[in-house]
Amino acid sequence: MSLINQMLRDLESRNTSNNTPPTLQRNVQVTQPLPSKKSFLIWSLLTIIVTGGTYSAYQYIKTLTKTPPVIIADNIKKDPVPIAPYETVLAAPNAVTDPMPKIELQPSKNTTLQLVSVAQPAPTVLPAPTIQQKPPVQTVPATQTAPEIVAEPVIKKTPITSKPALIESTSAKQQADLLYHQAENNSEDFSVTYKLEQALKLDPRHLKARLLLAKTLHHQGQVDKTAEFLDQSLVLFPDNLQFINTRAQLYLQQKKPSGALETLQRIGLVNSSNETYLSLLAATYQQLQSFDKAAKVYQKLVNVNPDKAENWLGLALSQEKLGNPKLTREAYQQALNKNTLKESIATYIKQRLTELR
Repeated sequence: MSLINQMLRDLESRNTSNNTPPTLQRNVQVTQPLPSKKSFLIWSLLTIIVTGGTYSAYQYIKTLTKTPPVIIADNIKKDPVPIAPYETVLAAPNAVTDPMPKIELQPSKNTTLQLVSVAQPAPTVLPAPTIQQKPPVQTVPATQTAPEIVAEPVIKKTPITSKPALIESTSAKQQADLLYHQAENNSEDFSVTYKLEQALKLDPRHLKARLLLAKTLHHQGQVDKTAEFLDQSLVLFPDNLQFINTRAQLYLQQKKPSGALETLQRIGLVNSSNETYLSLLAATYQQLQSFDKAAKVYQKLVNVNPDKAENWLGLALSQEKLGNPKLTREAYQQALNKNTLKESIATYIKQRLTELR
């Protein structure tokens, strides 16, 4: 209003100057008129600029206070933490009433502060949709539908575990056979024993390796070790005749006829034609001084193999113990006629024949 009043005063001063005498007008025109017009124009331009600037600043701030919610919502999704206190932002709208143009710089510089801080009343509303948007992603069902749990109990794994066992067992048997054949063709006792023991570690039920090892230990004179090994073998093969005969023979060598008889009676072969078994049984009865049973067994041996001089010698000794001189002489003579006995035994038979006449 002060600017308008000043303009009116200037107009009135012009009118009064026009009514003055010509001399005064000339004086006024020389000194005052030109400066007054310039100042008037300058002041009018300044008023227009100031008025337009304040109006544009008011409109700019008004638009800022209306538009921020959309922008703030986007910014809160990125960083919901307020940067400036809420009281400083509430004081910003009052800057419109302040005639100072410096306030125009505050909205432009602190736009981020105003945008973030205005969103503080609504942080509780905006985070909620963000929390609701994450579950629909359904990351958990995606992992549940795509797990490869079915591949673990696949049937392919069961044959894989069983096949290696079969392969290992067959390879162990093959290795045991190889070691057995190497020991069979080897003449060194120590090497034979070692290879046979290794073969039995690979295949404990390798019968040929067990028989050869028992024979090798027996030939080496390791009676105790052989007896222990045969006892272990009879646990695995209780009806094996070869193990039974060898174990009974060891008992007879150790002068243990009762053990030999118990071992031989594991199987009922009294009426069989196995010459080795019958000869061991007859020798066992002789050590037990059961000459009657021994004579019967030797008679079976003579019937099985009449060409063997040892069978006739055993029969002669049993009949002599029983007091049958006639049967004794006949048996001694049959044994001497075979010409297969040692010289010392043949000499003994001749002596007995001369004494029994």
